[in-house]
Amino acid sequence: VSFNQADAFDAEMLAGLDPAPDLAIVSGLYELFSDNAMITRSLGGLAKAMQPGSLLLYTNQPWHPQLEMIARSLTSHRGGQAWVMRRRTQGEMDQLVTAAGFEKLDQRIDQWGIFTVSVARRV
Repeated sequence: VSFNQADAFDAEMLAGLDPAPDLAIVSGLYELFSDNAMITRSLGGLAKAMQPGSLLLYTNQPWHPQLEMIARSLTSHRGGQAWVMRRRTQGEMDQLVTAAGFEKLDQRIDQWGIFTVSVARRV
């Protein structure tokens, strides 16, 4: 097992990971950013780094009942600005993953439909 620290949105840095990862885990990150271009760069960099057959484990938060409470409570890292999580439908998140070169294999979702965990394989 090895661990690499990198800028998750720097596609070139991710693409250059050595050794190439055969498992990448992106958990609780993409929900923090509203810009799909950032997510596209991140997924694209991972896809370039990974060999076919490698696995991507990713999370999504399509819905949250306490979104406003969270936004108003967690302002310290945004200079007092409300922090609004970017909820993506599962279809939107899966399309970003597919466009980057992965094939979704499976998904789990909690009983309330708030959190999902999916696994995809590098094509």
